[in-house]
Amino acid sequence: MDTIKKIGTVLAKSKAKLIMIVVIAVLCSATIYAAAANSDTVTLEIDGKTTQVITMRDTAEEILAQVGVEIGENDIVDLSGFENGGSVIKVYKAYSFTVIDNGGEPVECIGNGTVGLALLQNSFTIDEGDELNCSLDDSISAHPEIIISRAFNVKILADGETFDVKIAGGSVSDALDKAVITIDDDDIISKPLDTALEADMLVKITRVEFKTRSETVEADYKTIKKTSASMYTDQAKIETKGVKGQKTITYEDKYVDGVLVESAAISSVVDQEPVNEVKIVGTKKRVGAVAGGGYVLPNGKKTISTLTPPSSLQFDGNVPVSYKRKIVGTASAYACGTHTATGKRVRPGYIAVDPREIPYGTKMWIVSNDGKYVYGYASAEDTGGFIKWTGSRETLCDLYFPSESSMYAFGRRSVTIYIL
Repeated sequence: MDTIKKIGTVLAKSKAKLIMIVVIAVLCSATIYAAAANSDTVTLEIDGKTTQVITMRDTAEEILAQVGVEIGENDIVDLSGFENGGSVIKVYKAYSFTVIDNGGEPVECIGNGTVGLALLQNSFTIDEGDELNCSLDDSISAHPEIIISRAFNVKILADGETFDVKIAGGSVSDALDKAVITIDDDDIISKPLDTALEADMLVKITRVEFKTRSETVEADYKTIKKTSASMYTDQAKIETKGVKGQKTITYEDKYVDGVLVESAAISSVVDQEPVNEVKIVGTKKRVGAVAGGGYVLPNGKKTISTLTPPSSLQFDGNVPVSYKRKIVGTASAYACGTHTATGKRVRPGYIAVDPREIPYGTKMWIVSNDGKYVYGYASAEDTGGFIKWTGSRETLCDLYFPSESSMYAFGRRSVTIYIL
């Protein structure tokens, strides 16, 4: 063998073919000899596979020739571990291979050693996120075709942060895995997990969380009505007073990206039962009462007053048979106001008086002296405005009427009041 190619150190960053041809003089001086009886063991490493060679040869050329290793034009021989007092000879055979870079046209190449070194020898760089169909540490001899998938950028918005992911392909799920972003079942993803990735794709993750909470509130009681034939229809009483209970309501709150957007009650448990109120109402109708108010006398005359006289009161025509005293004077009609001086809601039968003359609560029977009106059973519950008038001594009371038309029809008239 006339010459042998060798390299001291293979520089990984070099993009030129790293082949240094060293001419070993074949006709070197034969001054260096080992003792004829001595032999050496040399480690021969070819493309990562080692062989122990027992030899009495002195030069790398002779040793390679001894084992029948031929060095081709593009092969690399590394003698750094042999010439410096060592016993290791490394040989990197040259192999032809094809590179398909990111779907481009195939490129025919020749390289040595690992896939990474062979690509570098042919000016192919591998950046972050790029993917190959093999490992960079694999021997180039095992991979006649190298496929490079170049990484592109995918943006993921989640948890208030932006994640830029360099990835060479796959699905949205793959991008999330690479960014180490976990997804819960309730989270909302802007694109399905199996969507194929594209350059500059934006994926947004909306976090959805459900939380439960409990709240103790009052439990309302019901009002149960019972009837009594011994009570009048306008009478009622509470037999059992209602008492509120207590219940615990459990809510499910929905949070979207930490903001409460919805609450729903999912359960309700009564901790203390309420006591229902029992109300007794009368069913007995009062004699003489008619629909729309008023009282019908035995002679068929209907009163203006809606108050019902006691059942013991007897009548002679339009006036009572018995009474304490009677007063004759003038009465005025009115139909305004909401409540009387004694706090009762106004109604026909509650009349206004001078309480110094007729005390509040006095019960009486009133008729007009012209025979046209029977005001009927009345109770002194309000103060008449007439007490402030000059010359109002003849006025006995103001009579409340159910409407302005009936008030104007009555006006001011002479009346007789029977104090009962």
